[in-house]
Amino acid sequence: MSAMPSLDPPPPNFPRVLIGNAGWRFLGDGNNFSLSQMVGLIRASGSVTHQWSNVLRSRTARYGAQTKTFIMPEKTCLYQRYLPDNLHVTPERFATFLANVGWAHYIFYDHVKQQNAGDLYHQGDSHTTAYGGYEASREIVRTLGLDADAFEPIWSTRPVASFDLFEPGEDHPTLSERVIANGPSLEVTTNGLQNRGCVTRIVNPQGAAHRLLIFGDSFANLYLCYGIALYVRDVTFVHSVAFDYEMIERYRPDFIVGEIAERFLIEAPAEGASLAAILQGKLVDDALSPAEAAQFMTSYEPFKDLYGPAMVPTLQEIQRRFGPA
Repeated sequence: MSAMPSLDPPPPNFPRVLIGNAGWRFLGDGNNFSLSQMVGLIRASGSVTHQWSNVLRSRTARYGAQTKTFIMPEKTCLYQRYLPDNLHVTPERFATFLANVGWAHYIFYDHVKQQNAGDLYHQGDSHTTAYGGYEASREIVRTLGLDADAFEPIWSTRPVASFDLFEPGEDHPTLSERVIANGPSLEVTTNGLQNRGCVTRIVNPQGAAHRLLIFGDSFANLYLCYGIALYVRDVTFVHSVAFDYEMIERYRPDFIVGEIAERFLIEAPAEGASLAAILQGKLVDDALSPAEAAQFMTSYEPFKDLYGPAMVPTLQEIQRRFGPA
């Protein structure tokens, strides 16, 4: 693999949202330069690709067949026919390299190659549809060697509610999407945090007797959690790119899944960082709202064993700053 150019010089000034053909919209360039990455104008630096390669290989060395890292493709890559005529996705990206050498699994890779993604996404949002999340979950279950035919969905439809590629108040098309109508009753517990540090546990008493721990970062993660929980008895999701080694030891999962959106590969993870350190970072950044703090304190007991003793000083700091729940 040739050396990756750095972020200098800066890429063209793509807008935050790219308007494509036939009413389709895509992520443009924000903090992660999604569009510039996909069309090959910028790539992760050589040091970042080296760090990612080391992280992925070390995960395999540490946990063997018990772990796999999955990359969620950008919508841009799946629906290239809707891009403006002057933009073309480059096939030689870091994500495809990692998939081709077997260090990670690139979800929907066949759909990317064949350009037949159907309704895995809809035209107005950067995230998968509910159906797309289910299909990604099923691919993960199959890749882990579990029975992906153990649950047979019955589909109904509902109006699409999420249009994150439209401005608030902007008129958007009326669309519908497929949703599962026969899902089992699931027991869901969450610590109430937004993004970094969020922990959600889903228990399906009817699922196969496995414990699965997910460290992930993309919006698809909760769709993935619910989708995987259709098959697996105990699924816990942690919103963090990095594996928390001590948490893995405490939880003792049968499978450990890493999940990352392709655009976030431009930064390497702080592998091994604890969840307590992530929450400390949110406190330092003043990024914890009173509502989040209250929910975190209220839900502390069910997650106490998962958090471990390192979380106690963080809990005490949250109580000091926000008062008791």
